[in-house]
Parts: sequence; C-alpha cells; structure tokens
Amino acid sequence: MPFANVNGIKIHYQIRGAGPRLLFIHGIGADLKNPIGIFNTPVPQHFTVLAFDPRGFGESDSPDEPCSMADLADDAAGLAAAVGWDHYHVFGASMGGMVAQELALRHPSAVDRLVLGVTYGGGAKNSGPRVLDKMDQMSAAEKLKLSDLRQDENWAAANPEMVAGAEAQSRAAREAMQANPALLRGYNHQMNAVFQHDTFDRLPRINAPTLVFGGRYDGSCPPEVTRALAGQIPGARYELLESGHGSWYFDPSVWEMIIGFLRG
Repeated sequence: MPFANVNGIKIHYQIRGAGPRLLFIHGIGADLKNPIGIFNTPVPQHFTVLAFDPRGFGESDSPDEPCSMADLADDAAGLAAAVGWDHYHVFGASMGGMVAQELALRHPSAVDRLVLGVTYGGGAKNSGPRVLDKMDQMSAAEKLKLSDLRQDENWAAANPEMVAGAEAQSRAAREAMQANPALLRGYNHQMNAVFQHDTFDRLPRINAPTLVFGGRYDGSCPPEVTRALAGQIPGARYELLESGHGSWYFDPSVWEMIIGFLRG
C-alpha cells in the first residue's frame, strides 16, 4: 500500500494505467474505495493515472487542523511531486474541480491540460450552490432531485425502490461517519473548505487548455454556474451535458470527450 509524506501528512495513493500522466482529484467525501472513481473508467487505458485518499479519508491521515482549498491543492501537487511527476494533466469533478482550480493557479507550470466537471468558482460574484450545509436535513427524495432535476416527485413516486435504496445508503454513510471521528473531522474540514472556496476573480490567470462541463439537470451546480466558470478561463471549452450532477459518470460518450480533450 503506497504512501507519501506531503505537507506533514501521510497520503495513501495508487498509480495505474499507461500513457501520459493524469492526476485525478475526488469529490467531497470520496476516496479510493469509492466505486465511482477514475479506475473504474476507460481513462487508465489511455493515461497513467495518479489518484489518492485526500486528508481525512481512507488510509490517509486526518489532521485536527482545518484546511482550505489551497491546502488541498498543495496536497495534490505535493503528492505528484513526491512520486516524481513534474507536469501532468489534472481532472477534478465537483469539489475535486475546486481543488483542481487552486492547483492550476498555485502550480501553473505543473498542469498540462485541465478538466473541471460540475463545479464552480465561488466568490461573492458567483456564490454558486450553498446546499451542502442543508444536506443533513434533506430526505433521500430531495437529495435525488438536487442531484438530477428530472428525479422529481413524479419520478420518486414511480421509483420507490430507488428512493428506498438511496435512503438506506444515506443512513449507512451517516452512521459510519458518526462512528469514526477521524472521518467526520475530515468531512467537516472539506465542507468548510467548500464554503470558503473563491477562485472566481483569479480564474483568468489559468493558462492551461481547459475543458469545463456541466449537467443540464444538475440542481446543485446548475448550468449558469458552470458556464460562468468557463467564461472566466481564457479559451476554455464548455460542454453542457444531458446529465445531472453525477449521472454523466455512467455515459461512455462523456469519457470519450474527456479522453479526446486530454489527448489534445
């Protein structure tokens, strides 16, 4: 099980695949054990992929101190440097896209190409979604609709088994977190970093070729937010997908788009 010491933190990572280097950054609450991850996609067939457990999750350390998005970006860049990578592509979705923005701004010479999925730039001018603090009070049906607006009340009534499954999953995740102080601490630190995230006015400094994509039916990060993000990055390509916040992951054509862009 490979580890690296980065910024005083022990970080667990994996490297798989072959080809040009790609650093992948997970979304909020996710780590290498999450089945919805980069290693379960076609990407490692085309790239050498580095992915990791962020601080507070998986096998990585869970520091007591809070962290900012910049700290998380420095963790990712520091890990890449620790394994001998001096330049690479970067892909982050949702919160991972926020980390990726800071990485591209703080370590511009390291980033060859940048992919930002279903994410936003924060800041007062583009406050974006502020729903994470309400998630604990939401029902499973409300969370499903937030993820994909097509999963509305009529959809929920027609798919009770999916709503029940989501409720059971949510309950299990909540219980696991409450039983693990290190995991709960890591999650709370990520939440605070998201609330403080603000790259919007600095985004024009990103000089890497960038692909931004959003989901037409994403209730937590709607099209106007992802479009505004792309508009701040010089020359960025913007794609609006027929998806919600996470359903794009299961669309092979999306991976073809990402792989094609990263190949240049």
